[in-house]
Parts: sequence; C-alpha cells; structure tokens
Amino acid sequence: MTRTAKTRRRRRRADGGYARGEQTRRRLLEAAIELFAELGYERASTRAIATHAGVSLPALQYYFGGKEGLHRACAEYITEDVRTRLGPATDRVRQALSRRDLGRAELLELLRAVVEPFLEGLATERPESWALFFARAQGEHSAGFDTIFQQIGGRLLALVTEIIGRILGRPPSGPEVAIRAVIVVGQLTLVRRARPIILRALGWPNFAGERLQTLKEVIWDGIASSLSGH
Repeated sequence: MTRTAKTRRRRRRADGGYARGEQTRRRLLEAAIELFAELGYERASTRAIATHAGVSLPALQYYFGGKEGLHRACAEYITEDVRTRLGPATDRVRQALSRRDLGRAELLELLRAVVEPFLEGLATERPESWALFFARAQGEHSAGFDTIFQQIGGRLLALVTEIIGRILGRPPSGPEVAIRAVIVVGQLTLVRRARPIILRALGWPNFAGERLQTLKEVIWDGIASSLSGH
C-alpha cells in the first residue's frame, strides 16, 4: 500500500471518529435537556442522562466533565441560535452608540435593531423541553442559568438599559431605567416560554413569514409606546 493510500485511510478513520463523537455529544445534550427540563438540576442524575442517551457514563464525563459542565453545555446548545442572530446586531448597535448626538428616533431604531433579532431567535420553533429547561434553570439559579445570563441576558440587558437611559435622558444606573429595561427583555423571553399558548390562542401553526412580522410589529409597538411621552 502506498503512503498516500495509508494517509487517506487514516483521514477517513479520523473523520468518522469525529462525526461519531459529535453524534454522541449531541445525543447527550438532547437527553440532558429533556431530563433537566422534566426533573430539574438536582434530581436529574448523570447516570440517568447517559442511559437515556444510550451511551456510557464515562462518555458523558469525557465530553462534559460532570453534571455542571453538562448543564452549561445544554444552555449553550439551546442559546446558540439566539447568539448567532444577536451577535452581529449588538456589534452594530454598540458602534452606533459611540455617537453622543443621537436623537430619540435614532435611539429607538437602535433599540429595535437589537430587540428584533433576539425575538426572532426566541420565536423559532424548538422542542417544548427547551422552554422548560430555561424556566427551571432560572428558578434554580443553576450553572446553565449563569451561562444564559452571561452570554445573552446580561449583555442584552446592558445594551437595552443604555439605550433606554439615553432615550429618557436619565442615568442608566437609575432604578427606573433598569426596571424598564428588564420589562422590555422580559416581554421578549415570554415569547419562548409561552409560545404554545400564544400559537394556540392565535390559531397559528408557527411564527414564520407574515406571522413572525406581525408578532414583531405588535411587540415593538408596545415597547415604543411604553417609552413615549417621557
């Protein structure tokens, strides 16, 4: 056998091993999300998660180290789409905010520019267990919730707080500005948690196309109205 042929065989084995490794990791994440959502962080054991995923417990420990690492990885897995949508928008908005002469209308447009990508990510169809995972993580103040807050919630909240403070002409550190920012972000996260109820009430199969646009318009109108006249 030639050296080139041997190299090709090694590459095929390496690629195959990588693919299998990613499949195992994904199975563990999906099984963990289901059990964390159903049982909560404390009651969901790593052994039960490994069994549910159809892999060995040492495999779970190899990929994630333990329960805390796995829970953080679940949070990252769930928020990946939102982070992908939100990242470019927040970068553009931060750059625009370097100008100190922005008027009210411009600041509102910047707020909308960062709010809508976040809302789109939350409205995207996902398993119901994802919303329950988030709700439990929030209630338990677990490792996963810390990850969600650090990577998305905290950054988004800081940006929304700065914009609202400038719209109102008040320090962003003030309690009124902070509360308003939390309410704005809270309205958006409610879409993920209450998605099945909202869709059932509207008789919609999903948030897509014109339905997503309608959702964005209605929510934005509420946000803009809450900041008018101040």
